[in-house]
Amino acid sequence: MNIAVVDDEKVIWEHIREMIENRKPDCDVACFSSGEELLAAAKPFDIMFLDIQMDGMNGIEAAREVRERNADTVLIFITGIKEYVFEALDIYAFHYLLKPVTEQKFMEVFEQALEEARLRKMRPKKQLFIHTKNYGNYRYWKQSQQCA
Repeated sequence: MNIAVVDDEKVIWEHIREMIENRKPDCDVACFSSGEELLAAAKPFDIMFLDIQMDGMNGIEAAREVRERNADTVLIFITGIKEYVFEALDIYAFHYLLKPVTEQKFMEVFEQALEEARLRKMRPKKQLFIHTKNYGNYRYWKQSQQCA
């Protein structure tokens, strides 16, 4: 699993990375201190932990961009601000954790996120089949490319 942790406080993203690596050492964890850094990486992530209040692009704005690039990313906000919960739901956040987060609660949500990411990877991509009269055969396009 590819996991991103985005927080402008190094001590927080180090702690989150440590909890992830202790539980699932085979995960590839990348840490970013801003939404701009995350987006510049241009790498798809299965799970993403995002702070909301950061200098520059906030976590909600970064998540909107991520959602446009990859609808299957499991988004989890970890923040001290509860006022953004409805905006987070608008971009289909998987969970919204308020700081300070206990290790027990983090692990509970992380386990659920791992299962959700696994299910999303297994989900078949939607396809559209078109029968053309001239060729008599079927052609298909992935929905994300032709039928958005």
